[in-house]
Amino acid sequence: MCVAKAVFFILVLLVFVVNSMGKRRCNYAEILGTYRGLIYVELQSLNVTSSDNTYKVRRLCPSVKAHHILGSIYDTTQWMRCQIGGKPSALSHVLESMEQVIIHNCSPDQWGGRLSCASVKKIKGMERKRIQLIKIMKALTICWQKLHSVFPAK
Repeated sequence: MCVAKAVFFILVLLVFVVNSMGKRRCNYAEILGTYRGLIYVELQSLNVTSSDNTYKVRRLCPSVKAHHILGSIYDTTQWMRCQIGGKPSALSHVLESMEQVIIHNCSPDQWGGRLSCASVKKIKGMERKRIQLIKIMKALTICWQKLHSVFPAK
């Protein structure tokens, strides 16, 4: 009986070790390097880089852990992609860049699949939507800055 428990324990431990071997952590240095070299420049061209520290921003990326901040950025890019629809624009290009940088430098199963746009409540009204998207883009910029401060370049 004791041998069976020991064998079971070893098997469970072995499955856990094998399962965790395939997972890799995010490469924050590469993500932040791409942000500084490409995404920040694109955000500046959209004229949404600012240092507002509003309540919305604090709610968007409340954690001080790099992984959680990156998760908030990824989720927000997914939500915004659904809001703007399939229309190609400078904003959609920036969002796609953010999304691809995160997916490329982190484990794919870490973030799940793409968000289903059918489950996202759309913002009504063109002007209201524009104002809301600008606020969220500014918040995303601040989240990127927060990620940079939490995980400084080496």
